[in-house]
Amino acid sequence: MFEEITVVLGNIEGAPVGLLESFGVHWQLLLIQSLNFLGVVAILYFFAFKPILKTMEERKSKIENGLRYAEEMRLQLERSDTVVRGRLTQAKEGAHQILEDAKQQAKIYSSKQKAEVERLTQGMVDAAKRNIAEEKTKMLRDLKGEMKALAVDVISKVLEKEMSAEERKRYLEGMEIKF
Repeated sequence: MFEEITVVLGNIEGAPVGLLESFGVHWQLLLIQSLNFLGVVAILYFFAFKPILKTMEERKSKIENGLRYAEEMRLQLERSDTVVRGRLTQAKEGAHQILEDAKQQAKIYSSKQKAEVERLTQGMVDAAKRNIAEEKTKMLRDLKGEMKALAVDVISKVLEKEMSAEERKRYLEGMEIKF
């Protein structure tokens, strides 16, 4: 195809013969090749380079947005980490305070229970002392009665006579036994 163009262009009359032609360069052929080159460049630019550049620009934008987002997330994570650490510190302090309050409450409860047990124990001791005193009194009264009866029996045997109920009563009333 280039040979035909060369032949057609070479046959143009009136073409000056100059320095370029002495080297074998024909300006018409150079012009057509330049136009072909510009056409190929234009086609490549519009159908290849422009979409590639657009895609590269979009990817660059996505990467920049991703990096910006990653930086924002890193900063947000640091803030969240700070907040979490603060809340953990507060929770530890709160737990420590609750533990101290529980210890205080346990001491107070223990003191109250100890006082209650002492009060109940003292009440039981006092009741036992009263019961013992009542039992002692009852036993002494019974013992007095038995001793009187025994004394009357002894007297009746010593006197060797049977005492009537009236005599027994008189002797019993007349006796006073002290402990």
